[in-house]
Amino acid sequence: MDTIEKMTDLEKVQAMEQLWQSLTVNKQMPEPPEWHGEVLAKRAEAIHEGETNYTSLADLKERGPLR
Repeated sequence: MDTIEKMTDLEKVQAMEQLWQSLTVNKQMPEPPEWHGEVLAKRAEAIHEGETNYTSLADLKERGPLR
């Protein structure tokens, strides 16, 4: 892990891209872990129950940068 800390941000992104390429070279995406589905279901339920809401990317862009 010490090596990663010494990498620039650009080098880290390039490493992630290379890792992703090696995982997807056979055109099959890795199966998401089971907990992903559980998290998505909880979020959908919270929206359905009116407990939360989300802002679209378009709305965020319209607001402009935070001050």
